[in-house]
Amino acid sequence: SSSHAPSCARAMLSNAQTCSSSFSPARALHRPRTRAPNTRRVGAAAPRPRAAPEHIVDAIAAVDAWSVTNAALPSNGIALPPGIETKLFQVGLAPYLVYLWFLNAARATPKTSNFGARFLLLFVAATIPAGIIAKTQYGDILANVDVLHGGSESLLTISNALFAYGFGSAVGTSSATGVDDARMGVEDDDVTTTPALTVLGVLFLACASSTLAIGAGVDGGILGDVGASEPSNALSLPTWAVHVSSVTEWALAMKYVAQHGERTGNASWKNLTLAMSPFLASGLTACTFHAFYNEPSINALVPLQALLTLLGNCGCALAAYTIASGEKTAAGDGSVALKGERAIDDGFSFALKLALWTTLASCVVKYGELYEPAADFFAQPSYSKALGIIVLPSVIWSYYALNSGENAPKLSMADVKSFGVAGTVSYVIIELAFWALALPIAIGWYKVAEGTWLDLSNTADKAKLLGAGAVFINVVRLFVPLRLAAALALAPYVSRVLADTNDDET
Repeated sequence: SSSHAPSCARAMLSNAQTCSSSFSPARALHRPRTRAPNTRRVGAAAPRPRAAPEHIVDAIAAVDAWSVTNAALPSNGIALPPGIETKLFQVGLAPYLVYLWFLNAARATPKTSNFGARFLLLFVAATIPAGIIAKTQYGDILANVDVLHGGSESLLTISNALFAYGFGSAVGTSSATGVDDARMGVEDDDVTTTPALTVLGVLFLACASSTLAIGAGVDGGILGDVGASEPSNALSLPTWAVHVSSVTEWALAMKYVAQHGERTGNASWKNLTLAMSPFLASGLTACTFHAFYNEPSINALVPLQALLTLLGNCGCALAAYTIASGEKTAAGDGSVALKGERAIDDGFSFALKLALWTTLASCVVKYGELYEPAADFFAQPSYSKALGIIVLPSVIWSYYALNSGENAPKLSMADVKSFGVAGTVSYVIIELAFWALALPIAIGWYKVAEGTWLDLSNTADKAKLLGAGAVFINVVRLFVPLRLAAALALAPYVSRVLADTNDDET
């Protein structure tokens, strides 16, 4: 049907599909009329007939609001089917609806969190018209049109904030209608929760006022002319705040969900924490794409984000099923008592702390990458750099979220030593294997980040090594619990081997 559309509709489709970087947003602005609307010059051609409504609808429907791969990728890009990310996002809707069904069926689901999960559908719906407007009116992808981008993404922030706050502030005993929580500011045993709307209001006002004030100050020259080096499609500070807040809220929600499992006595909730990890990686993928200024040479990050979202939807659907099923098989009167301390006692304080973190982290991301050595790092986008930014934080935080509760196992060297010689041998084996992997990875990452191999004869490289070494040591310390757990898992097998060896000798 689009082949019969008038030329204006076909031009609209052309803009939507080529995403020309030379298109000026000013062209989309309405210009004032210079003469009466119903008059025309003598001898001028008769006006074209207006497009039929059905042709306009067909033209708009043909616009792929979510895709970035409909144009040919640069030679260093990864060849992907055009619009593959849109197909992945669409396929992921069905498992997400299944997830919502079982999440609602679980009696221990906080009402605010349940509402937040459903609110995400509004964000998904909002990105469709926003993407269409970006392509038809601005001739660019949604990520490059800051007002539309930040406005639609703010709905995701609301969804994640509600989801996290519900689990973190849940109080009382659940019933068939869900756990009492902050949705209505309920009270339980003299424990009062701050209403969720108040938390959202404080978070919004604090973030908006701080980021707008800082942005105005930077525009006024408080950082000199550093802002002049930013590409025109760089995210504004408020839009960065929306992204940082969304990712932070989701990361906190993973931790709160795991702790909720301990409070309810249903270990299946940790399945949901694990299933949420692809969503965390998906959010970091989007932020990484933006940090590289939406560079077309790494457009494949968007299909990767869509794939991670699909995996998260499927995983969360399965996890929610195990939670609801576990409640059905549990004995009792149908209620689920919440034990232990809740993660969020004061919603007002929670909102202010989150706003402070969001503002500071957004400033570091937006303005920090304009200075060396970050400027050089982000000026040369590559998939190896991007994957490092995405994978490492996702793995580390997922492990932390799963093992941060009161009942999480506390590992120490004493546990390893309890196996005697077998424990010591196991620990040595694990350490050798860990460092055999970690050191080459660190050296290779230095090559990726700096573009050259480490040269200890170079004074500048020695200075960089000191800074990078401090970061490296702090990162590997995060893996100490994992290394201890691996040594404990290996110890029984080593003990068996040593015992067999002793038997052979005797």
